Amino acid sequence: MYNLSYFKCRFTRCELGIGGTPSLQGKGALVDILDADSRGICSLIFAHTQKQLVYYHEYAMPPQHDLFVVRAANDRVREYVGDHFEVITKADHPYVYVVIDTEPDEPLIAIENCMFCKRAKDEVALVLGYTLCRELRAVGWKVKLVPYDPKYEETSRITKMMAVINDPQNAERTLENMKGAKKADFLIGDYLQYKAKQTALRKSDNLEDYVLYDDTELVLKLLDGALRKLKGSKNVSRPIRFLQDHDIIARPTFKALIKCYPYLKDKVSESRFNDYTNIDKKEYFKDDKLYDKYHETFSTILKDITE
Repeated sequence: MYNLSYFKCRFTRCELGIGGTPSLQGKGALVDILDADSRGICSLIFAHTQKQLVYYHEYAMPPQHDLFVVRAANDRVREYVGDHFEVITKADHPYVYVVIDTEPDEPLIAIENCMFCKRAKDEVALVLGYTLCRELRAVGWKVKLVPYDPKYEETSRITKMMAVINDPQNAERTLENMKGAKKADFLIGDYLQYKAKQTALRKSDNLEDYVLYDDTELVLKLLDGALRKLKGSKNVSRPIRFLQDHDIIARPTFKALIKCYPYLKDKVSESRFNDYTNIDKKEYFKDDKLYDKYHETFSTILKDITE
């Protein structure tokens, strides 16, 4: 038997992305995205911006009978202490298989539970769900991966495909062991560059680069509406801190804030703004009724990210 966790794809309508063309079916749009990615027509980046997680992925075989088989590996490089207490850096990219069965009305996704990368299943589910939502938004859909306990007959196509893969789960499987260190470094390289770019954006002078939610324009518009009524460092920092605490924006620089909203220049102190937006300082907005009111201000976004 294979050690797999299963998820159902639940599709719901959402606001159409800018310049997008609506699709009649969420499932059909998902199949189109996976098919184009598997054939190299477009290239998906398996990334969760909010969590700063990036996974390398490739297709283990061409799509077969509405089944897509993905090999996903994390991009981490780990360090450990050697025999003489020197720090040794080791590239070690374990991978898991993800099988997506798009035949059911609600496609079924199986993700391996790997004994050598225990967080992989949860991380891959997060990254895959976020990536697919990002792509589906362009055609007016979003998807949620819901943990699912399938009946035996529902998994038969997936278990047959796992047998075809024939890659034992009890072995220490890494890209390095499969492809060699040089090839693995080459494959992971683009993903490390992508992750570095995302990290670098956190030092940007453009506020839009700090937005973690898909609809940047909506976030900045709602934030503008909230900030225009305010003055004083704590008051101005409050809605920004609210958005940080709810993973809607990353902590922006003061310069990025003023560049986007120049009317705040004489209404807030840079040092106090930096202090109030330090998320480790929980006490500033604890039991703060004004802070709680921003649940209503940003309700559209909060509803979208929690559904």
